[in-house]
Amino acid sequence: MKVLVTGGAGFIGSHVVDRLAERGDDLHVIDSLDAGAHQRLPGYLRRDVRYRVADLRHWLPDESFNDVEAVIHLAALGGVGRAGKEPANVIGANVMGTARLVQFCRAWPLLKRFVLISSFSVYGSNYTFQCVKCGARTAATRDPEDLAAGRFEVVCGACGGECSVLPIGVDARPDPLETYGASKYMQELCLRGFQGCPVTILRLSSVYGDRLRLDDGEATIIAKLAGWIRAGERPVLFEDGAQLRDWVFVQDVVDTIEKALDRQDAPNLLNVCSGVGTSLVEACATVGEVYGKACAPRVVGGFRPGDMRHCLGDAGPLSRFLGRPPVTFQDAAGLAFSPDQKRLKTLSTAGD
Repeated sequence: MKVLVTGGAGFIGSHVVDRLAERGDDLHVIDSLDAGAHQRLPGYLRRDVRYRVADLRHWLPDESFNDVEAVIHLAALGGVGRAGKEPANVIGANVMGTARLVQFCRAWPLLKRFVLISSFSVYGSNYTFQCVKCGARTAATRDPEDLAAGRFEVVCGACGGECSVLPIGVDARPDPLETYGASKYMQELCLRGFQGCPVTILRLSSVYGDRLRLDDGEATIIAKLAGWIRAGERPVLFEDGAQLRDWVFVQDVVDTIEKALDRQDAPNLLNVCSGVGTSLVEACATVGEVYGKACAPRVVGGFRPGDMRHCLGDAGPLSRFLGRPPVTFQDAAGLAFSPDQKRLKTLSTAGD
């Protein structure tokens, strides 16, 4: 299969390129090598793959792309903080780049599948919580007075009891809270009405694994925690450290993308997550064990406005699509962060 991979030099994209190259696909790989993500040429780029350094906002395909059979669109400028500081740049790259790519795809007659990599950030705070006492359901909103008083859990409006988060599914209404999430949702909207081929949109929860940058100022929370611990520093956690996050292993993402390419029954929209919540304190302990460093976090209390208490995805549809459950953070952290790790070709037997 002739496949175009955008963002193929990045953390996730490079793993996708490895998988497809190793199975014999004919690859076109485009990446802008944006300085915000790459200080130097990545050492993991393959000699047997054609890379083009290009920004989709300005790129023009030549005739060698006319017989592309599938597109995997990962290219995007990331980082909530960066998007807040550079909204025009991030929206321009993510949205205009996607719109131009979709326009070109309309002219490729052999195209059979377009896979867009989106994000859980499109959901914003649109999670539902359920009271552990009375069963009433409520939104994820927390009262600033409760937060200031050290009461961090979502509280039931009916009885005042603490609430637990319910796994979010693709039926939840997108409601991004910030510019990056808005740009990812706008990427999805660029494909509304596209008739060139079937489209699969994969909304990823936060991804971890080999090649994740741990020294990036815009890094996700799990990358920051791992970076601190690797450096022998104690992570600093707000609230009480019991916040739950749903992290998905990069090889599960790659497996999902590969199946989306190959299966005619691939869904139009799918959440890619583990379905298992891990607290920040638990994550620190797990990563500390991997690195062999006792770096118990400093839980400093307080809160950051806009932070979610808990984030959790519904992994049921993904498990059915993969034919197995996704791996948990506890099971894969050693593979993701160990300095002695070996590159994995697949985890297709994980969870069996």
